[in-house]
Amino acid sequence: MAYSTIQLHPGPRVSTIVLNRPPLNIINLQMMDELNSAWDEIDGVESQVIVISGEGSRAFSAGVDVADHVPERIESMLSGFHRVIRRIFESDRITIAAVHGHTLGGGAELAMVCDFVIASEDAQIGVPEISLACYPPVAAAYLPRAIGFHRASQLVLLGEPVTAEDAQRMGLISKVVPFSELTSTVDDYIDRLLTKSSAAVALTKRALREGLDHRFERALDQTEKIYVEELARTEDMREGIQAFLEKRAPSWKNR
Repeated sequence: MAYSTIQLHPGPRVSTIVLNRPPLNIINLQMMDELNSAWDEIDGVESQVIVISGEGSRAFSAGVDVADHVPERIESMLSGFHRVIRRIFESDRITIAAVHGHTLGGGAELAMVCDFVIASEDAQIGVPEISLACYPPVAAAYLPRAIGFHRASQLVLLGEPVTAEDAQRMGLISKVVPFSELTSTVDDYIDRLLTKSSAAVALTKRALREGLDHRFERALDQTEKIYVEELARTEDMREGIQAFLEKRAPSWKNR
């Protein structure tokens, strides 16, 4: 498929998606459709790692097009955007957001549901929707459990962006690096992640999501169930344990 608002580079191990509406990479309805189509292609090649970044020097993404928040478009906008968000959040594949510059509104939400967020020092992270008398549904649903109620309230109710360093202290960002080191840092994460069993990673991601989705008691029941009934039955878990005991590098079967 030909894309005009994103760039897609699919691969069996690593796929990259670049938001391609510089200078601010505003997410419009067409981009949402293209992101969903791109995810279909990524599922088809069964990529292990997906990297999402933004074209240009000014922004990862400054958010969803305000024009698409009008009453006659709001339902299709939310439906299309939340479908993308759910597919990223629920994916068994590892996702990395490489963010820089303006990372706001829907752009911040797109990043925060990835497994890793690597940010350059110039990144500004925020959800300013409250200033338009609305709120960011994804951030409101995700942030209280992810970073705590009071920090979530600071971001969502004040609507003021924070620096990359402050976002890291809040727990929103995995690592902050100079802009010149953003690509190499992402590549380093990819290299380390690709040494893991994709089967074990998929189940471990499901277990981690339980910690966000439910109260601790329920989450612990579910993470234990996934571990005992699924993870423990994989060839790779058995190989990982055996390799550790034998003091050798594991040989993954990815199943």
